[in-house]
Amino acid sequence: MKVDDFSKEYNAIVEKALLLAEKVHREGFLSLEEMIDLKKYYKRDILEFGTRLIIDGFDAEIVNKILTNIVNLETDTDKKILKTIQKEAVLAIQERQSQMMILLLLNSYVNIGIEEVMKKYD
Repeated sequence: MKVDDFSKEYNAIVEKALLLAEKVHREGFLSLEEMIDLKKYYKRDILEFGTRLIIDGFDAEIVNKILTNIVNLETDTDKKILKTIQKEAVLAIQERQSQMMILLLLNSYVNIGIEEVMKKYD
């Protein structure tokens, strides 16, 4: 995967995760239902699939186990990192972590600066 493609996909994951976290804080887990991309969900995209699991009230341990199994099926290193980032985002959202905490957690998996994003969520 090209560096630009990786960065673009990473940024899209972070942006969606932060939007989901904000919505959970304001309106609760059920409000996330309207934000699920069904096409991605049916393809078991980790962020969409995991969001559905937390909306349905699955225990964090089960969510972690299911998403870890899906991540472990990935053989491409870059895609596996991105899926791991998605999994961590889902678990942090389920724990109702702050947007800043989620941003810092997700960014710990990559060597990409967060200056601009931090300004927005600081």
